[in-house]
Amino acid sequence: MSRTLTVEGDINAVDTRVNLTAQGSVTAPSLVVPSGMTKIRSIYTTFAADNLADDGAVVLLVRLGGAAVMNGESVLVCGGLGGQLPQAGSDVAPSIGSPFKLEDLDIEVRASDTISISAEIAGVDPGDTTAAVTVVYA
Repeated sequence: MSRTLTVEGDINAVDTRVNLTAQGSVTAPSLVVPSGMTKIRSIYTTFAADNLADDGAVVLLVRLGGAAVMNGESVLVCGGLGGQLPQAGSDVAPSIGSPFKLEDLDIEVRASDTISISAEIAGVDPGDTTAAVTVVYA
């Protein structure tokens, strides 16, 4: 049996840790690890940027921490993207990171404690960025 938790949030500056605490229309989903769950087995992420700040490239870092994560915080590199500022009169599309998945993970968690999931972008500021993360407990 497995359970999932999906959270999302906006990252509006590079090198700034942002706690992902929303879930679309749900402003405060439960961050408590479900009963009987002892590990994070998989993680799925995606992110998108509007490319309205600087030309360049970024990587997305996801941090799993809080009292529920045994053995300390886990930091995962979950993709990257590059972009170019729109030129006057152009229709440059925003950068969209492909969905990224890590499977067969073995991150120990403690049921009934709270997990924190945060994200940040490192590199050159692409502008407003949105990240989404799903963890799969087992």
